[in-house]
Amino acid sequence: MLKSLNLYEQIQLLEQMELEKAYIFYGNLRLRADRSLTLVETGEKGWKAAGSYLQGMPFHAFTFHVMEEEGTYSVEGMLEAFRAKLGMEDRSVRQGVITAAESCVERLEIPHEFERRTLLLMKLTNREGLVPRGESYFIEGSKGKDAEQLAATIGMLSFRAEEVNEMPHIALNSEEGDTIAMAGFHVYEEDFVEIGNVGTAAGHRKKGLGMQITSDICRIALQKSPNVYLCVFADNEAAIRVYEKLGFVTVERYTFVTFQW
Repeated sequence: MLKSLNLYEQIQLLEQMELEKAYIFYGNLRLRADRSLTLVETGEKGWKAAGSYLQGMPFHAFTFHVMEEEGTYSVEGMLEAFRAKLGMEDRSVRQGVITAAESCVERLEIPHEFERRTLLLMKLTNREGLVPRGESYFIEGSKGKDAEQLAATIGMLSFRAEEVNEMPHIALNSEEGDTIAMAGFHVYEEDFVEIGNVGTAAGHRKKGLGMQITSDICRIALQKSPNVYLCVFADNEAAIRVYEKLGFVTVERYTFVTFQW
């Protein structure tokens, strides 16, 4: 049976999860509840699996968590339930993304998938690697539009303009005053922070700007929480090298599955 969770059940579910092994699901349920739709499927022995849909993303964003210790789980029934709850009455084919820990994805039966990418969850474990503070500044007012334009030019996959206003974001300028690098957050809570929206304009790469802007946003992150995370695709080797130099280590591997539903 598929059902929504009441507050007590949400707390119970969170208590069953390890943050790093259910990072995205945990964040949706614990920190983004106002934008998340969460469902669970129950069986004779209790909860079988849970799924979450995060609203407001530039794509249909799902994550799943399997509670049963053995066997596979088909997500099709839950996807149909999400479609109904979201009021998607037409039967148009849509592109969606499921992001979950590798161990979880291997147990999911996902319909019509056509691409998988590996996503690394990294945590700052040694702040000694951070470089001295640079000339970054907080993005405010009209500079928010510059940040949006840079994000669009770079092609930031998970960029939400609202985050620039909701959470601290910083930028670096060129000598001409153009915004050429930026960084901010996807999560900014005392429990943990997640650095995001990090990027450098194409014409200004390999100049150390990525290391500088990331180091600067890490210093801001550490003022909020000792638990500083970020996500990066495994094929982005240049970014991973920067993060490792700054003191990040990979703590979990996730799979980013694109599919049609």
